[in-house]
Amino acid sequence: MKKIILSFSLMIAVTMLTSAETRIQENTDRLSDEEKIYGLSTVWKEADKNFVFFDQVPDLDWDKTYQTFIPKVLKTQTTYEYYRILQEFCSLLNDGHTRVVIPWELREVFEVSPPIVTELIDDKVFITRILNDTLGRQGLSAGMEIVAIDGMEVHEYAMKHIQPFVFYSTKQDMEVQVYEHNLLNGHIDKPLRIRTKDNKEFSVSRRLKKPDEPVQIFEFKVLDDNIGYLKINRFWGDRFKSEFDSLYREITKTSKLIIDISDNGGGNSGYSNYVISHLIEEPVLSSRWKTLMYMPAYASWGWNTQWQDNSGSMIKPVRESLRFTKPIVVLISEKTYSAAEDFASLFLNTKRGVLVGRPTAGTTGNPIGFELPGEGWLQICSKRDYLANGKEFVGYGIEPNHTVKKTKDKEELTKEGIKILKNQ
Repeated sequence: MKKIILSFSLMIAVTMLTSAETRIQENTDRLSDEEKIYGLSTVWKEADKNFVFFDQVPDLDWDKTYQTFIPKVLKTQTTYEYYRILQEFCSLLNDGHTRVVIPWELREVFEVSPPIVTELIDDKVFITRILNDTLGRQGLSAGMEIVAIDGMEVHEYAMKHIQPFVFYSTKQDMEVQVYEHNLLNGHIDKPLRIRTKDNKEFSVSRRLKKPDEPVQIFEFKVLDDNIGYLKINRFWGDRFKSEFDSLYREITKTSKLIIDISDNGGGNSGYSNYVISHLIEEPVLSSRWKTLMYMPAYASWGWNTQWQDNSGSMIKPVRESLRFTKPIVVLISEKTYSAAEDFASLFLNTKRGVLVGRPTAGTTGNPIGFELPGEGWLQICSKRDYLANGKEFVGYGIEPNHTVKKTKDKEELTKEGIKILKNQ
């Protein structure tokens, strides 16, 4: 009976794998040479028309580079290989909100990571979390340093196999995208081989399951001396305002407040404005921004593409009885991204407190989307944001008022925030 069940399970597994391979093969078969060129041309054309940061890549000849990539896409043998070339091309724009997104059915086969979280700390790659007990039984644990992947020195591996295909605007964001979000990606049926600093070798299955851990929008607690700690994990979700409102009464009871957006990947800047409106007594101006305007008649007269400048919007405070007017610090890091950076920018303009941590990712804006052959997707950043005072931060990051060096200590930023608030 066990043999029959085992055989039946094996048959199902093979059928599922074959089905996935068939879908991938069908996807590949649909891409003719004409479609390959069309997809590449779409990336070139839409960036040429909409991309707002060409001045930050002054050495990039976009037209010439497009021509050099034509034979590259024509040589590709699979849809996945084709999309990797498109990613390599698009990545040259050096912008975190401009990217080629590989079709989902390919990502769930070719870009699967095991249940391990890694981070780059002091130029070393550490395992910071193990998300499956099977790996613990293999001998893997948080704190181990990875020195090699698939027989190659870890940084060499990262720069050859990962960095050319990810999207970022700054060095600090590159390190997050490469070493934390994508380093361990690979084919679902190819085990990951890693070597740790103590010269131990591990073979890790990418089929191991990760726990289903929904990320809460907010985390709130009261620390010693009645200091409130509010962690905002994201600025999106239909329940954002209602959940904030339900916490706000408890927040107002605290004497001082730490707002932690150091691990916030962004979302909707309207929600960041909503939080800020509770922290101010006077209206405050949001970030300035501009976008491109192309007018064919102007082009016929030899005029360059024009810029449309926007001064930002005025954020008004909530009614006086609801305002939190006590001391605040905001925690930021290289993982403060997009709409979370909009929050940091706006907070600076309120002059309500200080930023503590490390420079932010340095990437925000509104991407415009386009379909690509084979059911992939292209995003081009069409909006150029500034601090309210006109200073650039996309491509640089927002600098903290108090810098905290990155270490293995996950409480490093909070400790510094507490220290600053206690001195106020």
